[in-house]
Amino acid sequence: MPMNLPGSLNADEVYALTAYLLYLNHIIAVDTELDADSLAQVEMPARDKFVPDDRRKYREVH
Repeated sequence: MPMNLPGSLNADEVYALTAYLLYLNHIIAVDTELDADSLAQVEMPARDKFVPDDRRKYREVH
């Protein structure tokens, strides 16, 4: 996670940091415990604003 030590956090630390950031942004409650399953259930505020990428190739410009 630190810029000078990428990959230095273990999975539990990554989930704890993610939970903290989501809590600070009022997305989850303070007592929410995150893991691979519960993180997938978090509903992000802008989830309805995303649109599928309809380009045939990623480098294609409309």
